[in-house]
Amino acid sequence: MQSLFIRHRYSIIFFFAVLIHIVAFALLRFSTPPQTEVRDSDYEILKLVDVEEYIPPPEKPDTTIVYNQPVSAETVITTEDDVVEVQTDNAEPDYTPQHKISIVPGIPTQEVLDRIEYPPIALRQGVEGVVYLELYIDREGLIRKIRVLKDPGFGFADAAVAALTGLRCKPAYANGVPVAVRFRYPVRFTVGN
Repeated sequence: MQSLFIRHRYSIIFFFAVLIHIVAFALLRFSTPPQTEVRDSDYEILKLVDVEEYIPPPEKPDTTIVYNQPVSAETVITTEDDVVEVQTDNAEPDYTPQHKISIVPGIPTQEVLDRIEYPPIALRQGVEGVVYLELYIDREGLIRKIRVLKDPGFGFADAAVAALTGLRCKPAYANGVPVAVRFRYPVRFTVGN
């Protein structure tokens, strides 16, 4: 009996809710905003012009004129031996990007750990950080150049560069041939317990 009463009460509430919605829709007016006419005279043609940035001429280097300089005397020694010119390959090799190599270079991690020194300022403050480096490694495995990509400060980058400078590692390989490579290498500094 009570469930019949509850059902009846819900049907009355539902009826009134539907009735309120019907009345609300009947009283509302649906309208669209009035259309405005667009005339061709409202538009303007703009001309875009490329502006060249003014680059000042390079500064002239300071020159020092020295008068009455003593003439240096050189002693030239002639020999019968032929002079052998040693060819050095100072040309910068083409560094292969890291994603094009098949075998990554082998960095001697233990040697890096032995050479690295935790910066004293960071050690006193208990600061930790990660330095991201880009190593330029030639075909023989010698690190030629080190570029710091991300430096957290506190002397971490200087310590990481000092530890990796002059380090020899296993060269990278692309298709079975040793290649010069640009290799990204993170150095993590953590305070030991």
